[in-house]
Amino acid sequence: MTAAGETRIDRLTFVYDADGTVVGELRYWFGTLLGAPHCTLCDVTHSRWRRKPSFRACADRVGLSIEYLHRDDLDDGLRSLAGPLPAVIGHSGRDRVRLLGPEDLRDLHGDVGSFEAILRSAIAKAEHASG
Repeated sequence: MTAAGETRIDRLTFVYDADGTVVGELRYWFGTLLGAPHCTLCDVTHSRWRRKPSFRACADRVGLSIEYLHRDDLDDGLRSLAGPLPAVIGHSGRDRVRLLGPEDLRDLHGDVGSFEAILRSAIAKAEHASG
């Protein structure tokens, strides 16, 4: 909490709508080639082969520690909070809040600049909601 009683988001968790196992990663990658449904958060953070340099720059500008998890990495509490995936969770000390979900990411089409704008807006909204 800040001196004014507002929440201060101090770190983020990105939860991908994909499995983090080797088999899960391969299934996801081949699925994208074949036109299967895919993770819209993955589209923002990754190109086909690696993390996007533009996303790395975005993460640096946002300036918060980011943990990257897949749906099979979640404990029950985080799974319940995340809701439909993908999701971005904000942490303030021990408190957690869902900042973004699939409805927020759907129309971004992997655009990092648009993602940064909605992420910053969601963080600001969460930080001022408790004040």
